[in-house]
Amino acid sequence: MTSNDDRGLELSVIVPAHNEEAAIANQIDAITSSDWDGTWELIVVDNGSTDATAEIVRGYGQRDPRVRLVQAGEQPGRNYARNVGINASTARSFALTDADDIAGSGWVRAIGTALRDHELVTGPLELGRLNSAFMAASRGRRHESISPTFHNIFPAAHGNNFGMQRAAWTRIGGFDEDPRLLGSEDIEISMRAWLAGIRLYFATDAVVHYRYRTEPRVLWQQGRRYGRSRPMLVRKLIEAGRARPPRFGGWRSWAWLAVHVPDLLHPEPRAGWVWVAANRLGQLDSTTFVRCAQN
Repeated sequence: MTSNDDRGLELSVIVPAHNEEAAIANQIDAITSSDWDGTWELIVVDNGSTDATAEIVRGYGQRDPRVRLVQAGEQPGRNYARNVGINASTARSFALTDADDIAGSGWVRAIGTALRDHELVTGPLELGRLNSAFMAASRGRRHESISPTFHNIFPAAHGNNFGMQRAAWTRIGGFDEDPRLLGSEDIEISMRAWLAGIRLYFATDAVVHYRYRTEPRVLWQQGRRYGRSRPMLVRKLIEAGRARPPRFGGWRSWAWLAVHVPDLLHPEPRAGWVWVAANRLGQLDSTTFVRCAQN
């Protein structure tokens, strides 16, 4: 293990955090237990927490020189915090994960090694460790084996399992901090990387244990945000001169919702129905707003 004073750092692991006192210690423990032979550090970016998040991170930093706290309380937003953390680092590459998830035992080693040869890297999201069986199955389990795509047009990296070489990040620009993109910022930056000719590498051993939201209100709000951001991605794709996805590609989801209305009567399948419905309504809201603004 090398000190953070080493200017030859290969990797900065960056974790944005806002009021994560209940989860941050588990994530730091998981990351710092890595046995990778590369030179690396862990930066936790405190995005205006009002709980003990910052104090917990400082305590780790006093015991482990690889761990440091960066403050980013000037404005709220996960992407703002990500950009602040990346700009605060000097390593050749960086990797992102979230404070309420848990990096797999070989994650730092797998993503750090992959970034030696690949400009953009992602890996699987494992769903069983931090979620109940029905929550893990509520959105399907494709994230556990392949990277997502945007309407099968381009591959996308997971925002909580994201690695990039600094030179590539400098070339395409940082994370878009527009709050309307919240939920799809990883797809947006993946789109810019794809348009720049950067290929996404899927590192099968770079596993992150992903925690789903379980509270119905929070799940609904999150789904609506995800849905609202999708039309913005389509517009950016069109502005780049690329073909747009099929206009009525979402009809299958509406049909699925109609068929599965009885799921609302049962707590286990209800989470999946709520997630799909929130996405559909969010996308409808955004599309309607854009059309009204253009008229």
